[in-house]
Amino acid sequence: MSAQEIQNRRPTYAMSQQLTYAFIGFVIWVIGVIIVRLLGPDFFEENSALLVLLFVGSIPFGFVIQFIAPLLSRQPMKDTLTPVIIMVGTALMCDGIAIAFSDVYSADTAIKMSV
Repeated sequence: MSAQEIQNRRPTYAMSQQLTYAFIGFVIWVIGVIIVRLLGPDFFEENSALLVLLFVGSIPFGFVIQFIAPLLSRQPMKDTLTPVIIMVGTALMCDGIAIAFSDVYSADTAIKMSV
């Protein structure tokens, strides 16, 4: 298969679809911020057993997201790489901006940088 054939088989996404995926990433980030704020800084201590449960719970959550992403993007599973990259990239950018320029996570810089 030539490079041109591979290029022609890739799905294309309209700007409105890309903005929808970015919005979904933003919503996922907001949900994460709400969870962090509700749990508080004590939850994220070094020897917290609940923190271990959170990390263990992230594995099945990843599998759930794997099956929800095609539903959110309205694409078949084989075409969800671009939508997932846009969603995750948006959430990561929001996270970096929030840590650097706001007190969303905490007003204490030491706590904010450890979360």
